[in-house]
Amino acid sequence: MPRVCVDTNVWLSGLYSPSGPPGRVVSLALAKRFRLIISAVILAEIEKNLIAKFEVRPKDARNIRRRILQVAEVHEPRGTLQVIAENHDDNLILETAVLGKARYLVTGDHEHLLLLGMFKMTKIIAPAAFLPIVEGTKAK
Repeated sequence: MPRVCVDTNVWLSGLYSPSGPPGRVVSLALAKRFRLIISAVILAEIEKNLIAKFEVRPKDARNIRRRILQVAEVHEPRGTLQVIAENHDDNLILETAVLGKARYLVTGDHEHLLLLGMFKMTKIIAPAAFLPIVEGTKAK
């Protein structure tokens, strides 16, 4: 089963609109179809944005955070990775993936992360491109 880090933007898109590719990635993560790698940084960002941008009640946002934690392996970035000069948050996401030895980092970030394509042993991939890999008969 592949180890996968799912970026905050995919979580938010998937929770908001469950029918698209990000929503399918979120469903597969919660169903434990891959080993989910996450950090407190990602969880905090999900919770904060659910409340601020999507007007989710704080109690419901905390419940979503708890649900994600039930299926995830937590790794904590130290902020030492400096790959993307102009975006500290993206570096923390990338560091989470590296620390968790993720085979894939699933993101919708076309501005920074997807442009890398690969970092160390982690393939950086959009949700639509990831789905055939995880939904297929064997993970690549």
